[in-house]
Amino acid sequence: MVNFDQLWTRHLILFVVILIIYFISEARGAWQDSVKAKVVSKLQEHKVDKFLGNQTHSDHFKLLERDGNYLLVGTKNIVYNISLATLQEKKRLEWFSSEDDTKVCRVKGKSEDECQNYIRVLALKSDSVLFVCGTNAYKPVCRDYNQTENEYKYIEEHSGEGLCPYDPNHNSTAVFAGPVNHRTDGDLYVATVAQFSGADPLIYRKPLRTEQFNLKHLNSPNFVSSLHHEDYVYFFFRETAVEYINCGKTVYSRVARVCTKDKGGPHKYRDRWTSFLKARLNCSVAGEFPFYFDEIQSTSDIIEGFYHGRKSKIIYGVFTTPVNSISGSAVCAFRLDDILDTFDGPFKWQEDINSNWLPYQNSKVPEPRPGQCVNDSRTLPEMTLNFIKDHTLMDKAVPAYWSQPLILHTGFGYRYTYITVDPQIETVDGRKYDVLFIGTDAGKVIKAINAGTASSDNKVVPVIIEEIIVFQNQAPITSLLVNNFAFQLKLIVVSQDEIYSIPLHDCERYALTCSECVALQDPYCAWDENRQRCTSSEPRGWFHGKFVQNIFHGWDDRCPEAELGTETTSTTTNAPTCPPCPLECACPSTEGTRNVTEHELGQPPNSEGSSGGLYSHHQASRHGGDKEGDTVSTVDSKPRDNGAMTGAATGYVGMYTAETLAIAVTTSIVTSLVVGFISGYIFSRRCRNDDVDSPYDDGHYLEQPHRSGPLCQETTHLNHGEGFLSPGTNNKPINLVLNVPPRNGSGKNANSSADNKPAQKVKKIYL
Repeated sequence: MVNFDQLWTRHLILFVVILIIYFISEARGAWQDSVKAKVVSKLQEHKVDKFLGNQTHSDHFKLLERDGNYLLVGTKNIVYNISLATLQEKKRLEWFSSEDDTKVCRVKGKSEDECQNYIRVLALKSDSVLFVCGTNAYKPVCRDYNQTENEYKYIEEHSGEGLCPYDPNHNSTAVFAGPVNHRTDGDLYVATVAQFSGADPLIYRKPLRTEQFNLKHLNSPNFVSSLHHEDYVYFFFRETAVEYINCGKTVYSRVARVCTKDKGGPHKYRDRWTSFLKARLNCSVAGEFPFYFDEIQSTSDIIEGFYHGRKSKIIYGVFTTPVNSISGSAVCAFRLDDILDTFDGPFKWQEDINSNWLPYQNSKVPEPRPGQCVNDSRTLPEMTLNFIKDHTLMDKAVPAYWSQPLILHTGFGYRYTYITVDPQIETVDGRKYDVLFIGTDAGKVIKAINAGTASSDNKVVPVIIEEIIVFQNQAPITSLLVNNFAFQLKLIVVSQDEIYSIPLHDCERYALTCSECVALQDPYCAWDENRQRCTSSEPRGWFHGKFVQNIFHGWDDRCPEAELGTETTSTTTNAPTCPPCPLECACPSTEGTRNVTEHELGQPPNSEGSSGGLYSHHQASRHGGDKEGDTVSTVDSKPRDNGAMTGAATGYVGMYTAETLAIAVTTSIVTSLVVGFISGYIFSRRCRNDDVDSPYDDGHYLEQPHRSGPLCQETTHLNHGEGFLSPGTNNKPINLVLNVPPRNGSGKNANSSADNKPAQKVKKIYL
């Protein structure tokens, strides 16, 4: 007969094995370990320039254009021209809505604040002509201005329909581009929404536009940015995915393109794009079931540089999860070549409204191939134009460069909002790194790099160098701009009501020793052996051999390890001594003590990082409060000048990988639970009190040998195989209903299959 206890135990063991394998496989995934900032700092007021605009009301700042050493900022009723070096206003363009337009806007139900003229589109047609578009109290209007040294002079006015949104809160983007690199020969390409209700999104260049009210072209998009490169203009946006509509509603990130040579088609297609195509952007954590960051928020310009030994053009983007899901943000990069390959790949189509979206057969694609640049689009056959009308979506998604996100952040503290890049910063060893500046919705700027960029393989080594608290009121950051003109090395940070200019780096503030300086892993900073200080390369050139820097490892043999040992002895008083150990030894935390790490004990840190080449930045912190203007460190810290504290004393600390930690923790927890459960189960079965009297345990079902022992002297005739209750002397009423088959004279079951007789009715016995 079947031993149900053994069967149950086998199933339990099998379940535990499957559970352990599952956790191991999850640990081997592409999730990054928790990468903490090496330095968390507050701004030093004397190093910050500010522009506050009109302080009586909200300005709704939007960076529109950079004009040499000046920045053009659109606000409510004003365009500010401010100096990039000092953020001082040079001149302004004032443009208020007319009284009649304001009255009509109020009659339509809009508030007084909404019925203003918000400048949202601006382009430099030439060195002297400025093209400006504003919402104009929900009646978009564009104007040409002639700019002189000290003022702007009005020239003429045009309708802004299709060029500027009605609502200032609608996301829109514009770029001035053309077939040649002369502004006078170019055109304005705009992605925005038309109509008062904002129900008509479009990508527009006079007179061409996307199909109106065609969900296969645009479906409730939020436009993020636009770029011009060679023959194409690219638009980045997020929209409701039409290919997912039969399964529910979700948002996908897109990249779309149009050809600058596109002149529309013949006859009825003369005002429609003949080259409009779009594709999905895939920013996800790989696995059997990928985890997607589906909502793009911002992109960088096209960055040209060397990555893994080859020259590439890439675009960085910030992506987030939906607001009602797991809160997460990621930075992904995309090669321009991969985007082009996707647009040259198969199309996606739907046979009818109830069908799935599938790849379209290449053999059925008409010639010339739809979506390509041609000499004269007005000569295209009608078959090609009909095809592009219903087949704008590409089947394959654009893969992320490095096949995974570069930076991940999960949690409800903040979300990424904007990104800008200081490209190809050369280090002491001649390698180049892109320095990423990421804005958040909590007023912080994250400074990060991929330390594995210069390696020969596809390794991603995320390093968060600094987390800068810019806006104390946690105002969301809406724009960022790197200003490295004339070696000023400033970062422009914009919120709706304030504009700050902060340093790109502050090497001496965060590091006083060689080890601290190298541990920052900041491409801007290196240890000057001659002057014995952590310094930066102001002219973007190093004198090789006089500076110590190691971006990949975060430590260097030329930095004496005795510094760390001396520091540890001097800063630890009246504290228990930690013996050497392979991992971080956490001494009991008391005032004036701090944790001792493997790095400080004279062991070089592990340079490989975690699984998949991802570093796990675990840091030990010194106890102490923060003061206004301090730099709050998340790694080993000590006081700095101006009250600052640095986080570079230990730099990267060699730890076990996330895979090892996950396996160890999971195995120990599951093993403890299983062993405890099985032990308790067996003990309870073997050693329970015989306090139930049952007349149906007569020894005919299973023969159970007599058990003896100090723990089981009273446990006799326990029927473990079938689980029947053993007889006892304490006859207590038990509310049970048992279905027991009747027996024949030989003691066999009357309905046993061995008798080969029809089964008898079951007899119910109530106890």
